[in-house]
Amino acid sequence: MTARSEEALRRRTLQLSLLAGLGVLLALYLAGGWRPYVNAPSGFHYGINSPLDALTLLLPPGWRVLTQQGLLILRATAAGGVMCWYLMRHFDRADCLFAPMCAGYSAAVYTGCIINLVWVDAATLLPLMLDAADRSLRTGRVRRLFVLTFFCVAVNCYTAWPLCVYCLFYMIWQFLRRPGPMDWPGFFRAMGSGVKAMLPGMAVAFLLVLPVVLSQYQSDAFHLAASGEEFGFSPMELIYCLFFGRYSSACAAAGMPYLYIGSIVMMLALLYFMSNRDSTRAKFASAFLLVGVLASYLFNLPGLTWQNGDDLAVFPFRYGFLLSAMLLILAADTVVQDPPPVSSLAAAMFVLAIYLLGYRGTVGHAARLWRLGIGGGLYLACCPLLRMRALDRYRKAAGILLAVLILADTIASSCITLYGAFLWI
Repeated sequence: MTARSEEALRRRTLQLSLLAGLGVLLALYLAGGWRPYVNAPSGFHYGINSPLDALTLLLPPGWRVLTQQGLLILRATAAGGVMCWYLMRHFDRADCLFAPMCAGYSAAVYTGCIINLVWVDAATLLPLMLDAADRSLRTGRVRRLFVLTFFCVAVNCYTAWPLCVYCLFYMIWQFLRRPGPMDWPGFFRAMGSGVKAMLPGMAVAFLLVLPVVLSQYQSDAFHLAASGEEFGFSPMELIYCLFFGRYSSACAAAGMPYLYIGSIVMMLALLYFMSNRDSTRAKFASAFLLVGVLASYLFNLPGLTWQNGDDLAVFPFRYGFLLSAMLLILAADTVVQDPPPVSSLAAAMFVLAIYLLGYRGTVGHAARLWRLGIGGGLYLACCPLLRMRALDRYRKAAGILLAVLILADTIASSCITLYGAFLWI
């Protein structure tokens, strides 16, 4: 493939990603009866709202909720587009399956941010920060990472530190994945460069916003209160949330992070561990990072309750889109490599087993056997299509069918997440 055709494929993939993300979100909005999900805040206080949300305060009260809904759809679509751009740069190639997969990231941002709009900026910035971390590891240049860290803290200081910590662990993971003997001197140099880039950016941005934070804290209409010590969800609920979510304000108050990326993308991520491409060390590092992110959701990390008059919001420091991004990277690694072996069907069966166990309890009275059969069929069809996609004769048809399955799974699972039922079938 020539450089010009590769660049054309990248542009087309990015355009398809934006169109697929916007189409999925509009379908979910239509399924909800064209009613906005967000609540217009009674006031604006730094650390909770995005600066873009402050613009809605200039509008008449009746237009604020609708405008915020429109902005949320556009920003969640943009988050999926930026993630697709990052994946193409990270793997140094384009793949049309990136588009429906990143539509799942848009849906993940959307299903979480209808509860807390604060996450949407952080979810969009994350792929940019990961790309800057890749650049730092590849070239040793840290200016871009410095600028993005500064911007991340300055835009919304509350959501910044989980992203910064995750980026450092991401850099460790990327270094450990490299083939060959471990280069410990290079490893410590790379980590030192990352810290030197991020700490000054965080410090300068925090000094910039500190007067605003202090003035809000001293306001009579604004105060901070410690989050509850207990959270009311189990580890199995975390796993089921990857499929159906059912995320709500009650879950937020109990400390449940929103975890969603689409079941097929999760299965593709599991197939990464059954491939023959990466070393055992690389797979172990990937598993360690995945388990580490999941385990962090089970600890009662410090959280805050922000209150401005009647406007109350609870924000535990548990961001599901970090896990969504990690699963997307592993899933993209699966689709750009040789097809997984026949034994990879075990991963499909593992995903199907969780789906079967959690479907009725999650969906409740809307559960139907034929809907369950359709959902299970989606997952079992993926492995054969992946293998057919490697054959020139079936490449295009198998790719289109797999993209349709990913989008269908994204819409179906998102409908369960938001409404507790398949509203389209």
